[in-house]
Amino acid sequence: MNKKAEVVKIMKKVVLPIALILAVAYVVFAQFGKQQESYSQSIKGQTLSLPNLEAIENERIKLIEMVSPGVATVFTTQEVTIPNPFSDIPFSDFFGIPNTPEFKQKRQGLGSAFIVDVDYNKKVVYLLTNNHVIENAKDIQVAFKNKVVLKGKVVGGDKLSDVALIEVPFKKGIEDFASKHVLKLGDSDQLKVGATVIAIGSPLGLSDTVTIGIVSAKNRQIEDRPGEGFIQTDAAINPGNSGGPLINIKGEVVGINTAIIAGAQGLGFAIPINQAKWVMEQILKYGKVKRSKIGVIVQPLTPDLAEHFGVNEGVLVSNVQPGGPADKAGIRAGDIIVEVNGKKISEVQDLQNQIMKNPPGTKINLKVIRNGKELTFTVITVSLEGSDEQEQTTDEGSSSIENSIGLIVKDLTPGLIQKYGLPKVANGVLVYAVKEGSAAEEAGLQSGDIILSVNNIPVKSASEFWSIISKAKKEGKDNVLLYVQKGDNRIYLTLPLRWSHYLEEALTQFIWVIFVLLKI
Repeated sequence: MNKKAEVVKIMKKVVLPIALILAVAYVVFAQFGKQQESYSQSIKGQTLSLPNLEAIENERIKLIEMVSPGVATVFTTQEVTIPNPFSDIPFSDFFGIPNTPEFKQKRQGLGSAFIVDVDYNKKVVYLLTNNHVIENAKDIQVAFKNKVVLKGKVVGGDKLSDVALIEVPFKKGIEDFASKHVLKLGDSDQLKVGATVIAIGSPLGLSDTVTIGIVSAKNRQIEDRPGEGFIQTDAAINPGNSGGPLINIKGEVVGINTAIIAGAQGLGFAIPINQAKWVMEQILKYGKVKRSKIGVIVQPLTPDLAEHFGVNEGVLVSNVQPGGPADKAGIRAGDIIVEVNGKKISEVQDLQNQIMKNPPGTKINLKVIRNGKELTFTVITVSLEGSDEQEQTTDEGSSSIENSIGLIVKDLTPGLIQKYGLPKVANGVLVYAVKEGSAAEEAGLQSGDIILSVNNIPVKSASEFWSIISKAKKEGKDNVLLYVQKGDNRIYLTLPLRWSHYLEEALTQFIWVIFVLLKI
């Protein structure tokens, strides 16, 4: 009996646990087998069945089919003015050289746009696109997905944000098609890094191209565009995508595809749709975009500065433009701006957005911290670009001279001084760009130089600069005297107003030599 009891005891200790383990294993494998039926692949050629992924894919396809008819292809014909360096050369007619000062050449362009509204009162369909797509275009043709092609017209464009609004008339039943495919504009402020986005457009002329990716980053600053930053995405964007929509998974437009970095892969940028909506509202209301400034240079509040001033967040005023709105209101260097109209300011970008998105003449309440005390000031904004008269003078008087001289100058604003670390000067204009091989380059001008005076006349704006240049050119002057700040040094340079002036002497001498040789 003792042996039987020991055997039973051993069985309880060994056999029963083994049996229990086998039973649990049987249940687990049975359950796994059932699940595997849905996720298994038969050797006999049956397709892989993944119900959840198939559902996701079907929803994505439906989304693209719903949105893509609202996207159009934009074909443009631009007229480009090219300066003629041989216009003043003697005997040009003899050598068959045109005597005109400039050549005009046509250039074909391509981009994308998307339907945002149908106005039955004005009988037009509105589309958003990039400003650089339609800039200087003499002809705009908009091709819709229903094969209708209509002549487009620019309602307004904004170079700073690179947003433009175009319209097409009610023809060929486009109003019925467009009203069914107006794209819903989302809220780019709610967009999160990592969110799925879809880019639709006509890259390299391949219409209805769809690419997918994620939001790689937000508030990216590229080029000379202050204010709201760009959305960075790895969705493939190529030339021709410009002006097309960036869509979220709800089918809402969250951005306008606008830029790529040459040579880089997976780096595309889109204008946040909230920025584009504001620009569109401004264009429809005023015919252009009105922005404001208050005349301050600000810098980020680093941890060390925050500890020194005893403030956790805000932006530090490093300089105040004498006689500007902020100066008149009582703002001083060393103040910490913490609020604008009750909205907290954490970064320089926040301040730019809150100030610029107001029409000139707007009263703005600034809350600042000065020596540990909270103060409130009312500042009346002024135009960011300058007066309307200055803008008109610049537009009419400078564009052709800019091309012939190969020079672009900008008003010396506090923002540019801060961005490029420029020296503080009482007056001047910034040399923003110099064309290779131009008269400006030959004169010794470089990007970043500050032109202080022209013919000993101090200049305070780009319009003043071009006004003096234009006057000198009309008076038949061959060149003008520039006083230029180059870094910490100041030098005098002469800027040729007729680039052919230098070639004229050389060619005249060359012709004379040939004449003498022939005579010999």
